[in-house]
Amino acid sequence: MKTAFAILAALPLALQAANVVVDKAAHSVSFEVVSCDPGSAAPIEFLVVGPDSDHAYESLFQSVATVKELADAFDKAGFPRGNPVDYRACKFWPVGSQIEIEPNLWSLVKDIRGEEKAPVVYTGGLRMKDGSPDAHANMPQAVFALYDLPQSLFQFDDSLQQSPTYGRFIPAVVIPEKEKRILKFTWKGTPPPQKIELVLEPGKLQDAITLLKEKTKEGDIEVVPRFSPDMTLAQAAETALALSVVDSVRVKISGFVEGQFFYRSFMPLEKWRDRTERLTQPYELRLSNDAPMQLTTIKEDWSVSDAIDPKLIITENASFDSIGKEGDITDTCLIFAPKSMKLAEIFKVRSLMPPKVVNYYVYGE
Repeated sequence: MKTAFAILAALPLALQAANVVVDKAAHSVSFEVVSCDPGSAAPIEFLVVGPDSDHAYESLFQSVATVKELADAFDKAGFPRGNPVDYRACKFWPVGSQIEIEPNLWSLVKDIRGEEKAPVVYTGGLRMKDGSPDAHANMPQAVFALYDLPQSLFQFDDSLQQSPTYGRFIPAVVIPEKEKRILKFTWKGTPPPQKIELVLEPGKLQDAITLLKEKTKEGDIEVVPRFSPDMTLAQAAETALALSVVDSVRVKISGFVEGQFFYRSFMPLEKWRDRTERLTQPYELRLSNDAPMQLTTIKEDWSVSDAIDPKLIITENASFDSIGKEGDITDTCLIFAPKSMKLAEIFKVRSLMPPKVVNYYVYGE
């Protein structure tokens, strides 16, 4: 029986390094992995993690090469980088080119929910300033996470948050621990989804939706909405509802333009108007057409003995200079504004709030 190294050496490939072989012409990368054998019924969250991962117990394989060596190999093979999930930037869909895995992924992994099998895409994962993969230096060293992990080089082409996905995937085959295998990842040349900026103007919602339908005839698209500053809050809420209907794996509504909000900011949960219904207490900002904006901060005091709910310490007319200080960790702001107010006035809030505030929800009054 051939060893893993012998199999690698026998492959007619263009570039070869320790445990990794690159074929530029075929856009493929073959690399050696070692079985982690988490157990036949164990929930797994990774197909492959790096050699020093602390999450090998929930992965099918560990790579012999480092994550950086693998990422460099995929670059050499011509894999185009896409856009990984980035929750701070409100990018909730992984975006990338579809790839194939040998042996077939579903001969290795079983989906116990039996749902439609999503393709695998190469996003390249989050990158550090020098361009190296974040997963190389940070746990869990994900090469291919089976849920939406920003650092992971590969993802399913779907929105799979970790908690709802946990337990969905288990090993389809038992491979003895430490046994070696070769995995081959191939990009067939299909491009990543086309990225477009969708301008949303007052009274032209139907035109925008029609444009999206036309674009999807050419393939999947990644859509960055740009709201006209002349749009009212009421119009923005109507537009956001329409976008939520088309937001899907085929039409990925992703991120926001600088100085604006993610479209779902205009679709807040009504129950959050009641402070007792919130899991945390965000900043509150009230805007008016004829009065200065009013900032309210709310802190939870759990010092009351045997309290089921915290005492809320409310500061009305708070100073913007007072927020973002040590111990004040909220990253969310609720905005209350007249439905007739123009977005130009509402968007000014971004320049007043600290950069750590990334989640905005706007209520029409």
